[in-house]
Amino acid sequence: MPLPPTSQRLLDPDAVPYFLWDLGITVAEARRILAREASPTRDDLIARILREANSRDVWTLLDWPAIEEAWPRVVHRLGRARGVWTMMLERRREHVRTTAAA
Repeated sequence: MPLPPTSQRLLDPDAVPYFLWDLGITVAEARRILAREASPTRDDLIARILREANSRDVWTLLDWPAIEEAWPRVVHRLGRARGVWTMMLERRREHVRTTAAA
């Protein structure tokens, strides 16, 4: 069971998440953008979330399939968060491999 978000406001569709404060994008607007097909706007948002949000809060807007789909296009934009997300993605892939083999 994942940890809850750091703030219940991240579950409010009208709230502006702390990691999107300067863009003024609400949770509902972010979800609409993320529901679209791959685009530069969607990739910008995914990169920002992975780079700026607490890892507990990432899951309020993203899931592994969305991250993996965008990964080749956003990995170079993750800054200091790149190492952490690279490790997490590698461990997830290893878990999927070992679970599938069992």
